[in-house]
Amino acid sequence: MYKLLGACVALSLASLAWADEASDKLDNPKPLPDDVSLPLPCEGNMVFRYAYILAQGTLDDREISLGYPFAEGEAGYQQSFISGYRRDFINGQFTLKDLPKDWSKVIAPQMPKTDAKTPLKPMLYFIGKYEVTARQYAQVMAQAQSLASGEPAPACDVPTGMAGRLPKVKLSRFEAERFSAVYSAWLMKYHRELLPVSGRGASAEDGGLGFVRLPTEVEWEYAARGGQAVSRQDLEGRLYPRRAEGSESDGPLADYAVFNQVAGGTGQAARLMPIGTKLPNPIGMFDVIGNAAEMVQESFQLVHAGRRQGTYGGFVVKGGNYLEGEGTLFTGMRREYPLFAADGTEQSNETTGFRVAIGALSAPRSRYKELFAQWQKEGRLAALTDAIDDAQDPTKRLDSIIAASVDPKLQAELGLVNEELKRNVSLIAQQREEAAGNLIQSAALVAETISNYNIRLANLQKSRQQAVDSKDEASTQLFDMAITNGRSALDGAVAIYIDNLATGTRYTDAVIQAQFQRIKEELDRKPVLGKSLVTRATLFVRHVGNYRKQQRADPATILKELLAASGQRS
Repeated sequence: MYKLLGACVALSLASLAWADEASDKLDNPKPLPDDVSLPLPCEGNMVFRYAYILAQGTLDDREISLGYPFAEGEAGYQQSFISGYRRDFINGQFTLKDLPKDWSKVIAPQMPKTDAKTPLKPMLYFIGKYEVTARQYAQVMAQAQSLASGEPAPACDVPTGMAGRLPKVKLSRFEAERFSAVYSAWLMKYHRELLPVSGRGASAEDGGLGFVRLPTEVEWEYAARGGQAVSRQDLEGRLYPRRAEGSESDGPLADYAVFNQVAGGTGQAARLMPIGTKLPNPIGMFDVIGNAAEMVQESFQLVHAGRRQGTYGGFVVKGGNYLEGEGTLFTGMRREYPLFAADGTEQSNETTGFRVAIGALSAPRSRYKELFAQWQKEGRLAALTDAIDDAQDPTKRLDSIIAASVDPKLQAELGLVNEELKRNVSLIAQQREEAAGNLIQSAALVAETISNYNIRLANLQKSRQQAVDSKDEASTQLFDMAITNGRSALDGAVAIYIDNLATGTRYTDAVIQAQFQRIKEELDRKPVLGKSLVTRATLFVRHVGNYRKQQRADPATILKELLAASGQRS
């Protein structure tokens, strides 16, 4: 009898364990070591991935590029006003200190090391690892009435199996936002202690408590492109890197995305697939391209002159969907949909779903002191570091105000203020010019390093061939390792050079040209190396001009031109 009872208990425990495992597979079919999650009703989990930006603090941010710089004649060029290249800014809302202990324990070891001497620290935000599934949507929305009325929550009755793992589609923007609101209310009522808090340790009413919402477009696209896990040039690529282990080239998109492959001749019919059936992007997000397209928080704005244009339309959908072909899918992909259908009902379709993010107030009371200190230090003069014309020059505008004043005392006081402002603007301009000159010199040195790396690599390849010819396997293996390391060093140096190109576009062409002239005069006085560096600097300035026009650079082309300038081949 006892054996039978023990067997029954064991069977019961095994059933519970299987149920937990089944739930994990439904909500997180491809677990990663640094996943973080929040509970869902009915024993579920919403899994998140982190993205971070190195910044001086809450007010600081990073300039990034969104969309894609279509060339004339390239597919998509005629729709550049929708998904074309534009600049935006991003920062996270949470520091490591703001996170719940379980999250901090997982994430802290993955962060770059900082200390009191390093001014930049990681600012994090969190975005769904997967698209919200039909099961998760049902789990949350079943709580809506209970949360509103205070009545007991209903029994769990949600989709299971593969149907439960399908992204939730055929819902409107309003329904996606309603899901976020209900989920936030449920978390705050039952699991408040598990949420991140911007300014942790402050009172619960100061506005820093995290909540669930749709991601912003810049949050979505920065994370979809690979966020902190990729280089600057990869971050601006058409698709995120898809490196296969042991290979220098990208893997096929079909390994990472669900899309219509019939046009490619595979004969595979296009259909919505369960979450997690493909490989993740560089920060561990699944299905950012294809499968269900995804709604984001903002209303749609067109692209105008490299920025978002000032009118607002419908809602934004990102990433493309399973009915589209490979040629139309890229991380900057976006579409505009109306909030309402022609018959007045809320707009929805079979190809659009969503994923969620975790946000908080940008300026909770707990951050006011920090924000004000940063604003005083850098915010008021930040706009003066870019080129400004006479109409926008604050010193000249103040001169006009002084001239128009009829109060001599006020004129005198404003004059003193304006003289101090002019000194500050002049100092900033001088520092900016010096920085541009230093950039040109450092880029020339990087180009010289690339040339030296290539020479060493060529010598290693000759030595390896000699070892192969003499059938010296041990030496061949050593040379293989050295060649692999040499190629990695060469590629890294090219990546640094392209980063310098992108930085160079932050200065006006007039500043670059003036500083190039100064650098050239200095280098002309130096024998041998100076002549070589002038050649490198001249090419760098030309490359900056090309990057300014195209907003991208091909590493292979850059390498070829750098080596050609020194009479080498890649």
